Amino acid sequence: MSNRKNHRLSRRTVLRGLGGATIALPLLDAMRSDTAYAGADSPKRLIIMYTPNGTVPVNFWPAGSGPDFELSPILTPLAAHKQDLLVIGGLDMLSSLKGPGDAHQKGTGGCLTGTPLLEGNFAGDGGQSAGWAGGISLDQAVANHLGKDTPFASLELGVAVQDPANVGARISYRGAGQPLPPENSPYAAYQRLFGDSIADPLAVERRAARRRAVLDAVNDEHRALRSRLGGEDREKLENHLSAVEEIRNRLDESVITFGGECQPLDQGELLDPNVVANMPFMGKLQIDLMAMAMACDITRVGTIMWTRSVANHVFSFVDPKITEGHHSIAHKGDEDAPKIAQNTAINAWYAEQLAYLITKLKAIPEGDGTVFDNTVILWTNEQAKGNNHSRFDMPYVLAGSAGGYFKTGRYLTRPDMPQVPHNKLLVSLLQAMGVETDSFGDPEFDTGPLSGLT
Repeated sequence: MSNRKNHRLSRRTVLRGLGGATIALPLLDAMRSDTAYAGADSPKRLIIMYTPNGTVPVNFWPAGSGPDFELSPILTPLAAHKQDLLVIGGLDMLSSLKGPGDAHQKGTGGCLTGTPLLEGNFAGDGGQSAGWAGGISLDQAVANHLGKDTPFASLELGVAVQDPANVGARISYRGAGQPLPPENSPYAAYQRLFGDSIADPLAVERRAARRRAVLDAVNDEHRALRSRLGGEDREKLENHLSAVEEIRNRLDESVITFGGECQPLDQGELLDPNVVANMPFMGKLQIDLMAMAMACDITRVGTIMWTRSVANHVFSFVDPKITEGHHSIAHKGDEDAPKIAQNTAINAWYAEQLAYLITKLKAIPEGDGTVFDNTVILWTNEQAKGNNHSRFDMPYVLAGSAGGYFKTGRYLTRPDMPQVPHNKLLVSLLQAMGVETDSFGDPEFDTGPLSGLT
């Protein structure tokens, strides 16, 4: 039984200190009496995680089927969350077999839109070219439905995307030919979400001092608000502020300390989000920001784009033996056992990042459960197999049930069915988020939702 006090709080309540410093709050029980939430369930959320260059099918697909499946080498890092997974085989990105562009361009532009690309001048392999994707993406269709209730309709984050403005570096689209770039810097994302001006050219010391001052500035209002809350809400508030402080401290710790002969060049004092070696730190920071944005109900829709199509980043932080770029490794033949092992390790590392995101969401209380309970995460790719550019039997993983909508803890295969367009999975995710539709993307493949998921 809830022990919250009989004091109503608006969903827009923030802690506000001197100088306009503010801290957004998580969804508290005391806010549920707000008119917009009276009698409502906890909000549903959609997060999409994109990784490039295909997978290693033999090391990706589980053994067994249904609830009696065994995680593969690539999916083993998700073992603690096995009952929260829905691994889906037998889906083909048929819409990406049409239209202009090379295989990587088509796969990236179509993975969330389910449409062929437009004509354009982005150069691809073999003298081919293409433009942007030809329709709205899944995340933005959901954001149009849910975004009116949150300060940000959606949040697009990137990790070492390095922002080349072309179709291989975009997965989110407001509509045909309207890409949304991922924010590659967790520092800019933090400032955008939590109030620091990204346009103000402050010195690094002043930026760090501002972050340190935010919690101090709201201290009085924090105490006043705490006195109005019941025990459960007090705990949520304290955990939330602790998370804010942890991220703030990690941002501060990433500032380079100079002294003696070690002096900065005029290249910025913070860790560079475009440096591949910084990917583990930057990726976890982006995940933490995404989790916090969901906990604060700043947004309910988010994407994390890990690098980009054809990215040739060297994952030496995964294994020092990896000295070649990911895209090059993904193109090695199946007989090249060392490179197959390295590609498997890279994809397993990505699975670790998904596991970290799930763990973060599970640690955030909400109602009688956690934020993860009301979330679904889609792990997607632009290829099924990197060395032949196949988009048949795409490697899809859902994590989370979206408030009980999906039946998880299963591996679904469709060995005896004809080609099944991945548009059906996109329709299923739309319906899970409350969007009433039976079609999405290319009209040729508007055949309703995917059966067997709910």
